[in-house]
This record gives sequence, C-alpha cells and structure tokens, in this order.
Amino acid sequence: MRRILSILGVFLTSQAAFAAERLQVPQLPDWKVLSSVTDKAGQATELIPAAESAESWTRRITVQAFRGVPLTVKDFLDQAVEKTAPVCDAASAGPASLGVVAGREAGSRTIACGKYKGDGRGTYVMHFAIRGTDAFYVVSRMWRGAPFAAGQVPVPGDELMQWRAFADAIDLCDTSDPRRPCRD
Repeated sequence: MRRILSILGVFLTSQAAFAAERLQVPQLPDWKVLSSVTDKAGQATELIPAAESAESWTRRITVQAFRGVPLTVKDFLDQAVEKTAPVCDAASAGPASLGVVAGREAGSRTIACGKYKGDGRGTYVMHFAIRGTDAFYVVSRMWRGAPFAAGQVPVPGDELMQWRAFADAIDLCDTSDPRRPCRD
C-alpha cells in the first residue's frame, strides 16, 4: 500500500465542503512543507526537498484545491500556457494529455520557461489537473535552475519518468462513494 500525503487528507477532510471527496497524492520521502494557505476559495500547499530552502529550491510540488472554478481541465491547461508566455523568454509547452481519473475529467501538460523575466532562472513544470465534485484540483511539479534555450528539456529523462509515475498515482476518492474508496 502506498503512503499518501497526509497533510492534504487532514486539510481536505477538515473542511465541510471537502468532507467526502479527497485528493490523494503520493508522499515523497525527504520533502517538507514550505507553505500552506487556506481561504474561502480553497487551499494551496507547497513542498520542497528537505535539504533545500525557500530561497534556493530547485524542485517544488504545489497542490491546490479551488472551489467554484468553472474551467474545464483543457481550459485550465491552456490558460497555464497563455499566462507563462508573457513572463518568459523561450516559453514553450507540450501537448495536453487529457483523460479520466477516478471517473473524473483529468489531464496534464508540461510548460517550459527558458528564462523567467522575474529572476532570470529557467523553469520547467508539469501540471496535473482533475475536476472533482467538490473542487478543481491541480498538482504541479516544478524544476528551477539555469536558463535554457527554447526546445530544450532541462529535467533529466529519469526524473521526468518519476514525475509521470507520481502524477499517475494521484487519486480522487470519495468516502461517501463505495466505488471510489480512499486508501490510508
């Protein structure tokens, strides 16, 4: 049985609006919570490797739950690309991969920012989005490092395979639906 990121289960089940539905994200050893914010619109938690700092992280995972977001998964992934282009030199994106997870609309997409105009670093991110009954969920894995040229992928291939396996292990369960049981 795989370990599930417990912080999300605690948050999502503590909110009345999220009482039945839970986003289950695999727990990564040696990662720590950088920040966690809850407000009326939803929740966001950022994690980084335990050995890294808020100022100098090179890898980050962001898990978000938004209430009242009317977008489709495809629209969200397209907007992520549109919002990246104006703030990056050498911005590009892979095709959206759309499908169904736990009976819900889901999809993923990678976005490259060869050089972020804010700090001059390059970023590469994979967004995974799923439309739940109670919220719209987004899990993003990001690499940050030296700037890179358009068309390059700065993340090593074996690490990208780990990212994909991580996204494939995300599940949306529902404690009120026996067809979508939650794991411990």
